This record gives sequence, C-alpha cells and structure tokens, in this order.
Amino acid sequence: MQDKEIISRCLKGEIEAFEMLVKKYEKNVLCLAWNILGNREEAEDVTQETFIQAYLSLNRFDTKRSFKNWLYSIAYKRCIDRKRKEKSFYKFVKKFIYGEKLRINIEKEGIEYSERFAPLLSKLNEKERTAIILKINEGYSAKEIAEVLNCAESTARVHLFNARRKLKKLLEEENV
Repeated sequence: MQDKEIISRCLKGEIEAFEMLVKKYEKNVLCLAWNILGNREEAEDVTQETFIQAYLSLNRFDTKRSFKNWLYSIAYKRCIDRKRKEKSFYKFVKKFIYGEKLRINIEKEGIEYSERFAPLLSKLNEKERTAIILKINEGYSAKEIAEVLNCAESTARVHLFNARRKLKKLLEEENV
C-alpha cells in the first residue's frame, strides 16, 4: 500500500493505518536520529517524538510531497532542537570519502563504523553531516536533501561538497 493511501486512511480515523507508517519508517528515522545525536536512547526519544508530531500534524501534510522526506524533516528538526537545548555536539557515525561507504546496522547492538572516522565527523557542521548521512544511507539526491534541510537544492549540494572536501583534507592530514 502506498503512503498516500495509508495517510488517507489515517485522516479518516484509522489509527491502525498510522501504525503501518510507523513500522515502515521507524528504523530509518531511528538511524537518522542516532547519527545526528550519537546516542541510541536520545535517538529513540526523538523517533517517538517525530511520529507523535507527524500524527498530530498529518492533516497539514501536503500529499504532493514525499511523506518520507516530510518525516525526515520533522526528525531532523527535533534532533537539532535537542542538540541546541543540551548545547553539546555528539559525533555522527558515518561518511563516505574516496568512495568508501560506512553503514549503520541497527539490527545489532552497536553501530558498525571505522573508529578512524568518528573524530573527523565531529568537525563537520550539522547540515553537512546530515546531508552526507542522507546521501549515504538513503541515496538521497541534492533535491531530496534540500527538502529535508529546508534549503535550496544548490545549498544542499554545497553542504555535500564541503563535507567531502573537509573529510578528505582531514584524512590527508591524518596520514601525513
């Protein structure tokens, strides 16, 4: 069943239909939040908050847009709000540089990534990290990343370019 059909059922009062959306996107939202916050418990809280906000705002969702992107946008904003409140920056877990891909496996207890990248990731700003995460995990285009970050497509491309450039430079400095 397509997202739009499920949303239509939700708007008619079928709470079970929303459960279908939760089951479909829960792991993806958790993964995004975990990467942004660097803490599973915090990511689980944000995931729950994201779905609550999505449910309460579903009547304002523009069905011409992608539900997945809208949901990611909510999750991203929730994470940024949480980080601002705590005034601390968590490390993200993932990047690709020189064609290397690092992926999260949330089926296991931890995150699979190279320890070498963790300190480098903290040197990227939030939008650069989020952009590259969406590119790596979801295969998002610059247009889709722009929708999640609520910026122009060209700006999303700049975030991706800067993230790659910074990581490449940091890796080269590390290998000197």
